[in-house]
Formats: sequence, C-alpha cells, structure tokens
Amino acid sequence: MHKNDLISDIFSTLRLTGQLYFRAQLSGPFAVSIPASQRHIRFHIVLNGSGWLGIEGEAPVAFENGDILLVPHGATQTIAAAPDLAPTSLGTLIAGGALHDGLLQVGQEREKAALLCGFLQFDEEIEHPVLALLPSHLHLRPEDMGSAPWMRSTLDLISMEANRAGQGMAAIVSRLIEVIFIQTIRELALNATDESKGFLRALSDKAIARSLSAIHSEPERKWRVEDLAALAGQSRSAFARNFSEEVGQTPMDYLRNWRLTRARMLLTTTSLSMDEVASQCGYDCVPSFSRSFKRAFHVGPGSFRRTGNQIIDIG
Repeated sequence: MHKNDLISDIFSTLRLTGQLYFRAQLSGPFAVSIPASQRHIRFHIVLNGSGWLGIEGEAPVAFENGDILLVPHGATQTIAAAPDLAPTSLGTLIAGGALHDGLLQVGQEREKAALLCGFLQFDEEIEHPVLALLPSHLHLRPEDMGSAPWMRSTLDLISMEANRAGQGMAAIVSRLIEVIFIQTIRELALNATDESKGFLRALSDKAIARSLSAIHSEPERKWRVEDLAALAGQSRSAFARNFSEEVGQTPMDYLRNWRLTRARMLLTTTSLSMDEVASQCGYDCVPSFSRSFKRAFHVGPGSFRRTGNQIIDIG
C-alpha cells in the first residue's frame, strides 16, 4: 500500500465486492419494495426514465436518467413511479415470475424507468467508521460528476455494457460499481469541510490522516498516543480529542480494531501461520491475539479460518 492511500487499504482489507442483481424494466404505476439486507450497500443505476426512491424514515428522493443511488446501510427501500403508491414486495414479484434471465419486468405498458440494481458487500463483522458513518443514502447526479470526469466515463461504460447485455456484462458492471463507490468516497473526502463529520472529514484532515496512515502502514508497531500525536504535530490531549471527534473512536481503539480487521483478512486470504498473523497485527503471542480476536468476533481465529468464514452472499 502507498503510505497515503488509506481508502485503497481500507476497502481491500474489508474485501468490498460488487454484485449485479438484475436489470429492472419498470412501467405503469410501478412500486417495488426491496427488503432490508443486513448491511449491504444497495445501488440503483438509472439507465433511462425517472421515478422515486423511498427509504424508511426519510423523505422520498426523485431520480432520473443518469443518476446513481447508493443506500449504504441495507435499509428497506422502495423504487416507485410516484412516492404515494402502495408497493409490491420484490419477493412477491419474483415468486410471480417477474424475474427472468436477469431481467425484472414490472408492468406491461410503455417503459417508464430502466435501472441496474445490485449491491456492494463487505466483511459485515467489521464496524469500520468509513462505512458506519455514511449517510442514509447517496444520490449522484450527472451534474455532480462534472468535476470528476472519470466518474462520468465509468458510468458511461456501465450503461454501454448494460445495453449490450453480452457475455461478462454482470462481472464487468459489478467491478465498475466498486470503482464508482470508491470514487464517491474519495470525492466526499476531498470535498469535506470543517463542518463535515465522520471519517471522511478525518481523511481530509492532514494531521489526523498522517496518524491513520502510520497505523495502516505499520499495524504491528507498538504505537502510543504520544507517538501518533507527534506525527500529527499536536499535543497528546489535542490529538486524542481531535482524533476521537473525527474518527469516532479513540486512537487506541482504532488501532486495536484495525489490527483485528487486518487479521480477518489475513486469515481468509493467506496461508500465514497463526504466529505470523499475530505478529503482523501487533500481538506478541498467539494466546493474546486469540483472546482479543474471540472477544471481538465471538469465535477464535483458528475456528474462523477452519470454517472458511467468508462474506455470505444473500442477494
């Protein structure tokens, strides 16, 4: 990892992956209710037409051609022609044969909206603040991408692939939505203001970002708050306060949580010995590492590795 590339390190360690669910062809007074899905990040890419996104407890959001809708916390949501329509559950539509060969067809009239729908998944046992502190939804419009032409180009490629519907389309679109999401996080971090809250603000704060980069670059090092404060160029008390306010965790809590997050990745993607995993994650011995891991995830690292405890794809 490049020492300053925190976003890449975070998402590779969380094992973020995209999955295309279906293309939706919607007509008539359509209203489709999509159930909660643990902590999946749902996405809807509007290929054509317009409609409304409804999220439980939130005001309806109008969308139109070219928009991207991201719902980070797996909330129950509705895609509808109008915000006051009574929805039919996605499960009921599928049971009735509306989904065939990757196409969800609702209504027989002239098409009012066409969307690509899917989700981004990650290691759901991890409570990393970059995801936990995201808003209830992210609405990206074409005009929002003017300062980031590469995002517009990525979306154009997604639309082209979706319209071709050829071999490999689902895999290509799934990878590209990962790109869109990571680009979105990067843009939010770059445009964070002093009034912004959460981890995205921390990424834009050069002092706090230096300490985060140090933790990510050398998680095995015996860091103290004083060491991290010196890297940030702040007093111990000021650094501890600023870090906690922006990251949402104390420096030592973040260090411990990141070490265990990294351990989960190493256990499932490498053949390193338990001693090596413990050492690379800052633990002096396996027993100490095992106790911390089990306390955090309610399963020991050995059992976690043996059972192949991977991200579960529930659609």
